[in-house]
Amino acid sequence: MGRAAPRDGHPPGGDGNPGAANAWKGAGKAAGAAAAVADWAKAALPVALALRRQARGAELVAAAAAPVLGHRTSPLLGGRGGKGLAPTFGAWTALGGPWAAVAFGGALGVGYGLLRLREGWAVVAGAPALLAALWNRPQRRGEIAAAWVLTTASLAWAYRRQFGWPPFRAR
Repeated sequence: MGRAAPRDGHPPGGDGNPGAANAWKGAGKAAGAAAAVADWAKAALPVALALRRQARGAELVAAAAAPVLGHRTSPLLGGRGGKGLAPTFGAWTALGGPWAAVAFGGALGVGYGLLRLREGWAVVAGAPALLAALWNRPQRRGEIAAAWVLTTASLAWAYRRQFGWPPFRAR
């Protein structure tokens, strides 16, 4: 979407990944919001469908992790993709309900905004809050743990260049 509607004829901004944040930076708020909703939905829908058909075990883990990992390594883009934050929100909203997204988003906001963590640290610091929000589903703890490990590892790898020392941004 960012490439389809570049603002002022300029190419998409950001780090060049085809994700919602770069669509926002490069093509404006409308394209960024549309890309975020599309990325969220492409992960939420498979998980919701898997839950509807009462999937368990590896099938449910795959439904939660595949959209995030697929976003990272899109075959349509030669193996390149976005960082996967919006699909992570989508998968976990469907698996854990809206409180999972609120917990993860709140932890990201506190980490990045209040504590002024660097982007990579803020994303990884939000992961335990997500796990805590999801852990209240004892019937799915195995699937939740496996999908959480896969999606968190994917996010950590995606944000590997945004880690730095010290973990806090300069004021």
